[in-house]
Amino acid sequence: MHESGLIRQLLQTALNGATEQGGELRGIHIRLGVLAGGSADHLREHFEQEISQRNLGTIALEIVEDGEFLGGIEIESIELTEETS
Repeated sequence: MHESGLIRQLLQTALNGATEQGGELRGIHIRLGVLAGGSADHLREHFEQEISQRNLGTIALEIVEDGEFLGGIEIESIELTEETS
């Protein structure tokens, strides 16, 4: 399914970013543009399934639908919980 692949890629990109920044991923803020090809609710369902299948715990997802953005799906930012040593 197209949305599942997008979510897997988006989540992996965010997880990689969290690792590079030395923290644990706690939230992803994304922007949906006119080329996203799906609704925010449908995307959220796939996101919840993916984090559950990967046993990633709780990761928040904030979706902003932006009819002015001519792209598809874009990560605007990620939220991290700093790792403690």
